[in-house]
Amino acid sequence: MDNNSMNNTVNDPGKVMAIISLVVGILGILTGWAWGLGCILGVVAVILAIVSGNKSQAAGFSKSGLAIAGLICGIVAILGGAGCLACTICSVCAEGASLGVSGCASLAETAALSSYN
Repeated sequence: MDNNSMNNTVNDPGKVMAIISLVVGILGILTGWAWGLGCILGVVAVILAIVSGNKSQAAGFSKSGLAIAGLICGIVAILGGAGCLACTICSVCAEGASLGVSGCASLAETAALSSYN
């Protein structure tokens, strides 16, 4: 292989962003149970994956497999995080319904404070 062929290669401008998207998507899946953090990270992963794919296509490359994997992980993180958040809200409200309205507010406050400790 000659040096000219190695020097003429162009890097995909969206590759780094695709890798970041994949990492954030995986973190979103792993933290989906934590009060909606997975949803936030999932949205960030989806946005980064879309921007990465657009940058790659604008430069003449095909969409990276990393960007597609980041998009899928981001969508899974959004769905998982939203499901866990909905279950948490429902369980707090169901417990609060047995305590009354003021009991629900104090229960939610106790749950929020215990998650920070």
